[in-house]
Amino acid sequence: MNRLWVLGFAALLFVGCKSHSLSLTVSPRIMGRVLAADTGQPLADVKIRSGEQALYVYNPWPPRGGEQQMAKPPVETDRDGRFVLETQRALTPFRGSGWFSVYLSFEHPGYERFLTNYSYMNLGTNTLNGQSVLDAGDIRLAPASK
Repeated sequence: MNRLWVLGFAALLFVGCKSHSLSLTVSPRIMGRVLAADTGQPLADVKIRSGEQALYVYNPWPPRGGEQQMAKPPVETDRDGRFVLETQRALTPFRGSGWFSVYLSFEHPGYERFLTNYSYMNLGTNTLNGQSVLDAGDIRLAPASK
């Protein structure tokens, strides 16, 4: 009798609980445009890295083998200087708080490297399906000093 009562209680508990996805957003969808600071013209083929990869550009030590294997290729701007970094998710059995801050690095020959970060406070809008979207706006790269 006790076994039936426990199984019934477990079934009610299971049915009454709302399940959550096992994946967690670690970086929102980021979009923006890269311009030359001196002319205001869009820059094509700017390499953009996000997260820890953005910080490797400024780190004096090279990334380790596993980090290199997990690294995604940089995103490049189109001819109008526009870029989109898609949402990054991670598989996690425990619910976390998600992302707080994301780093971006910008590289283009003839221009100074630029590193910046955005926090959830910069979040502009949400898409219809509930994904976070961050509009970085216009990023201006300064010409490299000669």
